[in-house]
Amino acid sequence: MGLFNFFNKNEINEENAGPSEEQFIDNSEPLLEEVSKTTYNLDEIYNYSSVDFESRGYQDALTNPDTSYKKDNIELLLMDLGIIIQRANNQYSNRLKDLDFHIQSRKDAGLIDTVNQLETEKNKTIESLDQVNIIKKDFDNESGLNKRVSYSYNRGFNRGLASISQPLIN
Repeated sequence: MGLFNFFNKNEINEENAGPSEEQFIDNSEPLLEEVSKTTYNLDEIYNYSSVDFESRGYQDALTNPDTSYKKDNIELLLMDLGIIIQRANNQYSNRLKDLDFHIQSRKDAGLIDTVNQLETEKNKTIESLDQVNIIKKDFDNESGLNKRVSYSYNRGFNRGLASISQPLIN
């Protein structure tokens, strides 16, 4: 019987010993914050520019039919487009730097076929970067894709204003 009391004493002592380490210390693997894996490129620029901002403008007019509100929202939409253009520019520029490094190191290693493939990728990246720069120049001159975003939102906003006034016309 003394043997059974010995085991009971350990259980009692463990219960009275206070909280265990497992209750306060998380020994699990840390969760890494997921980094945005969005690739900013020409497709992202075109995808954003082709969004239907007309319906957004329409809804905004019904919510707040103030022209200064319209102007502010257009500015925000254009700023978002500008951010996407800049991020695409940065990603293409960084890719070129990476490609240059790989080209040089593979040349040093005598990997001719790999260098040729990397040169092809570099040429495609340069073409894409040139296209982004054209879009950026148009953006800075307030033409091109930002005109599409502005017109789309503006049309919707004006339609919303007209629908608010329609009951007063009859």
